[in-house]
Amino acid sequence: MEAAASRAEAIIADPGGQVQVIRPDTGEAVGLVWLAPHHDEPDLELSLVLLPEWQGRGHAFRAASQILHHAFHQRGLPRVVAETQSANRRCGALLLRLGMVLERSFQRFGAEQSLHAIRREEFPEPARL
Repeated sequence: MEAAASRAEAIIADPGGQVQVIRPDTGEAVGLVWLAPHHDEPDLELSLVLLPEWQGRGHAFRAASQILHHAFHQRGLPRVVAETQSANRRCGALLLRLGMVLERSFQRFGAEQSLHAIRREEFPEPARL
């Protein structure tokens, strides 16, 4: 458990807005979170990926919280969106936990997708990133 806590502390943000989850013992990246233009929306999209063995430990929440904080407080963005397959319930739950709201569902890439969004004034500042 102590090793997992030290790994969680290794989430770092770079000035370009990409957040990496880094293993402190090896320096190996185990995940990424970033902002990029969305397919259909005028807003930037929050995207994230973690290696399977690092999922479910809170790393994605902490990294995504950092990127949202960066988006709203350093880049001054008014809104951020996230799109995920509706079948990916864990990701949908993460987006809701971040304070995002499900706006709509639609078909893309051969599957139902869910679009979530959050505005700067709705972003719940975490007590500790």
